[in-house]
Amino acid sequence: MAQRRGIDELAGKRVAVWGTGSEGRSMAGLAMERGAKVTIVADDAPSTVVLEGVQLEVRRPDFLTSGEPEYVISSPGVSRYRPELRGASANGAIVTSATALWLSDFADQRVVAVTGSKGKSTTVLLTAALLGAVGLDVGIGGNIGKPVSDFYGEDRHDVYVVEVSSFQAAEVEVSPAVGVLTLLSPDHIDWHGSYERYAADKLNLFSHRADLQLAVNATSPDAFARTQHFPNRHLYGDRGRVVVQGDHVVVDGETWVGRDRFPLRGRHNLVNLCGALTAAILVDGRLPDTPDFLASWAQMPPLPSRLRTVSVQWNIEFVDDALASNPAATVAALETFAGRSVCLIAGGRDRGVDLDAIVRQLGSMSPAPAVVGLGEAGSRLATEIAAGAPGVSFTPAATVEEAVASAVELVGRASHASRGPHGESEAVVLFSPGAPTPPSEGTYLDRSASFLKAVERRVARDETSVGTEQCGP
Repeated sequence: MAQRRGIDELAGKRVAVWGTGSEGRSMAGLAMERGAKVTIVADDAPSTVVLEGVQLEVRRPDFLTSGEPEYVISSPGVSRYRPELRGASANGAIVTSATALWLSDFADQRVVAVTGSKGKSTTVLLTAALLGAVGLDVGIGGNIGKPVSDFYGEDRHDVYVVEVSSFQAAEVEVSPAVGVLTLLSPDHIDWHGSYERYAADKLNLFSHRADLQLAVNATSPDAFARTQHFPNRHLYGDRGRVVVQGDHVVVDGETWVGRDRFPLRGRHNLVNLCGALTAAILVDGRLPDTPDFLASWAQMPPLPSRLRTVSVQWNIEFVDDALASNPAATVAALETFAGRSVCLIAGGRDRGVDLDAIVRQLGSMSPAPAVVGLGEAGSRLATEIAAGAPGVSFTPAATVEEAVASAVELVGRASHASRGPHGESEAVVLFSPGAPTPPSEGTYLDRSASFLKAVERRVARDETSVGTEQCGP
């Protein structure tokens, strides 16, 4: 195992914390408790920040190259390839992160760390539900919402299940006992600089422990190919002990649950369940009975903006998948609605990720879908659709509200006369961007709220609609 460099190493040191969000503030507080001299660093912030009653100076990032900081703790949104961090390292500072420090301190605990280009949060909660159902006390944190640094102030849990982004994985020096790799596909190229570097930073999470047990989604070609050198690799999905067969998840040859009982839609979520089951076996060796798992899952916090039906009007199902910020997520969403009349609302900030997977999926669907495009990524998607899927119609839109209005007209009210193969609405308006939210529009949660409001306003304007069925926001 690599060097154990934990939170107590900050004692008495000059520490710069880059970031003023919840994780940055938490780390600053922990460093101060250990007698560190803390300076906050931010690209754009007030001159001081008050933390635990203490007024802390806020400096610009070029402060990091001054030679003063001995430690630099960077927040996930800060690329490790920023020149200021390179300069700090060149001047002798140790550049690290909350996740790296925490994994060092909790290396002797049972920790499951989940990363991948898609499916991380879902797999974390599924794993926690499985472990909770066999009676273990589970701590859930990381990129899913609760900073891992908050665990320092809590009683120890039996097991920790944490989501780790590529940003958080990049600085890790100590790996967890169990890892899960859900998928590898291009994402966050602007942060990492290249796909090769992105994949390497992801896999860095698993590269510092000889006895690491690693669950890998074998249905992801890149995840399979790039993990062949790991000695304790456990495949799942289409090979291994836990696989999807038809509409069922099968464990050691026995059906464990079918799609009819599993509450999450989409085949990709059956694969996510395979990953969670594999992780649970690696951690504890036990699996709960299916009813106990389903009861435990019902207690998990809801996952926002993941294939969530927000309304059904005029026999059109409106689905919020705003978290889908990369093409792989949008492809999975489109596959979920195969055979139905789909209008995809996609686009946002263009960070140069290849959109070919979306175009191929659109071109393979019958009936041919329609697309409404937003922002820079939407404009590039239009060009690629014209070249690779000419049977797919494309309409540009300036706002989410305009996109919803166009989508309703494209799928058509005529769909009210027909139903899908399982009695569901025939038409789907799917908001699955396949690209990040532009900074001017906030976060994916802000765009999710914009989508919901746009649907509500579109419905309210049509006072002649009849027979509506409201599924609730």
